[in-house]
Amino acid sequence: MLALTLAATVHISVLGSLHPVQFELQPGKGVTLIVETQGRTEVLEGERTMPLIGPARVAGRKGAIARFRLGVPGGMQRDYIGRLEVRRAGIELQAIVEMDRETAVASIVDAEGAPGMPFEARKAQAVVTRSYLAGAHKRHEGFDFCDTEHCQLLKDPPAPNSAASRAAAVTRGQVLLYKGEVVPAMYSANCGGHTKSLAQSGWTGAGIPQPGYPYFSVVCPLRGHASGHGVGLCQLGAITIAEHGYPARIILGHYFPETTVETLHIAGPTASAAKTGTPGPSKITGVPARKVISASAGMGARAAQ
Repeated sequence: MLALTLAATVHISVLGSLHPVQFELQPGKGVTLIVETQGRTEVLEGERTMPLIGPARVAGRKGAIARFRLGVPGGMQRDYIGRLEVRRAGIELQAIVEMDRETAVASIVDAEGAPGMPFEARKAQAVVTRSYLAGAHKRHEGFDFCDTEHCQLLKDPPAPNSAASRAAAVTRGQVLLYKGEVVPAMYSANCGGHTKSLAQSGWTGAGIPQPGYPYFSVVCPLRGHASGHGVGLCQLGAITIAEHGYPARIILGHYFPETTVETLHIAGPTASAAKTGTPGPSKITGVPARKVISASAGMGARAAQ
């Protein structure tokens, strides 16, 4: 049995691109928040909004994960499910949300995917997203990831019956492994017809993915102007392959040769405890290019870099 376990939660910095000096906090419908700030503990519930102008910790009763809305005055507001810590970073504030890992996967798949994306392509995106969250390390100091294209886009959690939530649920715990290690799986919007190997990407220094999996240069069914770094999964190419009837595991095998898909145990209780009958480990291999390279794509997707 594989001795790898996924932590139940992940810490993500949110709204940092807005350079906030103040936040506005509001509980979700029917939710009670416990807010610790400036040496005081307050209860926040109903439709009341609380300004946060300094370090704070926010959770549900007894420290539970809770739904809340966070934003900047007169600006962007987003919903989250998790625990919140606000830190001071120079003259700005930094919001770190500790959220259930599978909620993060669903939120990222929803933010990164194109409208009308075939479900098998969404499932492949969910496995890649989870692999990145599990395999990429030291992206930031003091938290795991941010909500921008530097890591992966993350917005409001999608509805439980959304395609993104269902894709996360049916692939729960599944990651890509190479020689027993989780692959920090990368993806871009459009590789332009051929993905790049890690050597071809020219990445050096701190920006390079963790050594181990070399990535491979594979033929993609998509043509046109490349968008993104071109390493790993091509999102529009995955859509095209799915539209030709191939399942998620074939898509993953095409873009990540010599890997396996493994279902890892998620440690501890989570906010989304629904269990699904996910398949066990299986070897995936590359798809013969002649089967898919004649296809074309006709919709867009957003890139994560």
